[in-house]
Amino acid sequence: MSKEENQTNPSPERIIQDLWVGRGVQALVAAVELNLFTNIANGKGTAREISRASKASERGVKRLLDALVGFGYLIKKGDKYKLSAISEKFLVRGRESYMGEFVYETKLTWENWSRLTDVVKSGRPVDAVDTEERGRDFFPRLVAAIFPMSFGAARAAFAALPKKANNKIKGILDVAAGSGAWSIAFAEAIPDARVTVVDYPEVTPITRRFAERFGVGDKYHYIEGNLREVDFGRNRYDLVILGHIIHSEGEVWGRKLIKKSYRALKDGGLLLIAEIIPNDNRTGPLIPLVFGLNMLLHTEQGDVFTMSQYRKWLKEAGFKKFNTIKAPTPSPLILATK
Repeated sequence: MSKEENQTNPSPERIIQDLWVGRGVQALVAAVELNLFTNIANGKGTAREISRASKASERGVKRLLDALVGFGYLIKKGDKYKLSAISEKFLVRGRESYMGEFVYETKLTWENWSRLTDVVKSGRPVDAVDTEERGRDFFPRLVAAIFPMSFGAARAAFAALPKKANNKIKGILDVAAGSGAWSIAFAEAIPDARVTVVDYPEVTPITRRFAERFGVGDKYHYIEGNLREVDFGRNRYDLVILGHIIHSEGEVWGRKLIKKSYRALKDGGLLLIAEIIPNDNRTGPLIPLVFGLNMLLHTEQGDVFTMSQYRKWLKEAGFKKFNTIKAPTPSPLILATK
């Protein structure tokens, strides 16, 4: 149906679908927690086989499997279920691209979303994770869950850079590194790369674990502390990474981070920014706009910012060039050159 037809002859179907979205979310969460996708990948095909492998009731599993067929995560032929392409790639436990851990991010914030009406009325967050006290508790629980989403995009960023640029990257500063997803991709690909991580001491053990898992642990050095207070130094690095940190820091501290990153870079050095970015009119895409609400719920100053804002802030900091990189993320990555 065209937009004109929707406007002249509206149907309540869209409202019903949107109000039921949360139920679909919970179906996907349950499927991941029960290892349904992994059990199917391991050769279980019928509801009885899958329920036994998942240690759940056949009645419950059958209804859940059928719902997942409706969502497009499974394919049903007769009484047997198969994985769709997206489930095969991203929802089978143990595979490098597995995104099942991202379920934890949903569970971590789910209850707070039920309080959105009150937060919109007050303008105050439920849980201000952009404060040091809460950040030290919240981020260690979050960063491992979002590793797969960032790691694939980081590899795409490395692949998109000209070989000449990659050859110059030796010293890397990963700010608020979390799991290290953004820098590990570069450390893997560049033999003599050395990475300095800035993050809370509660988070760096997670970075160490992932760096060791990917065989690059010996390339990492750690500065533990609040990124707002840590001195990044001057003219030290070839690449500085701000991976999904500006949105939680907000405009004031985000602009300061960009300026600190500029000072830390050598001439010709690169700043890589990963963010969730709405269009300049803030009319879309949907994910950045909804993520703006997420920042309202969970931070005192956080927000989503437009590409025009980033251009302005980068220019103010002194960056000479600015371009974007397509990656498997909700928004393109930003690459700026000092």
